[in-house]
Amino acid sequence: MTTPMNTSARAAAELLVLLGGPANIAADADYCATRLRITVRDLHAVRSHALHDHRVVLGIVKRPDREIDIVVGHYTAATLSLLINVAVAEALAEAEQE
Repeated sequence: MTTPMNTSARAAAELLVLLGGPANIAADADYCATRLRITVRDLHAVRSHALHDHRVVLGIVKRPDREIDIVVGHYTAATLSLLINVAVAEALAEAEQE
């Protein structure tokens, strides 16, 4: 059974890959109304065209200082930012154990 949380978790995982993976996220993902705000370490690692074509992405705004706003909709932004932050934290914890 597909639930909204399963769909959001899958979308967050897919977006994280398109953003260059957990290691490319420079700060916690944040959100504002309809946008997911992400600061990346390397803009060249971001797969912009694939990101723009993702099913939950309504638009992309590249801002100064390696910040990307991903327009995803009113309720989705908060959920995706939380899920991406959890995935990044898990990847960092796993890397520290190695």
